[in-house]
Amino acid sequence: MCIRDSFYPFAPFVGGRAPADVSFQGEPVPEGAMVLIDLFGQNHDEELWGDPFVFRPERFLQRPVERDELVPQGGGDPATGHRCPGEAVTIALLEALTLRLARLDHEVPDQDMRISLHRVPARPRSGLRITVTGR
Repeated sequence: MCIRDSFYPFAPFVGGRAPADVSFQGEPVPEGAMVLIDLFGQNHDEELWGDPFVFRPERFLQRPVERDELVPQGGGDPATGHRCPGEAVTIALLEALTLRLARLDHEVPDQDMRISLHRVPARPRSGLRITVTGR
């Protein structure tokens, strides 16, 4: 299994309508225009993440991640925008359990880890099976 094949967003992109006339990087976006956020591209941006296909969780210890740099759960403010309202709880649980989960002895059996970015959810073809072998 190649690690780069095992982490992709639930949806490769999200869409919405521009709430007002705006411009993005000098391009006009008229009110009501369909706008797509490339979640896969944003979360794998070489300039932001350096080696984005390498599993390096310590990269998040180097500096705080800005609100719109990493977009794992949609975009915007969870209180007012299109972002998962359970994100804060999920992050808190992961922070509490990360070391414990990382220390579990486990095996990843052979499986089809290819991911199609043409379907939602964008998940491994065979799902993801992990067998805990010890404590």
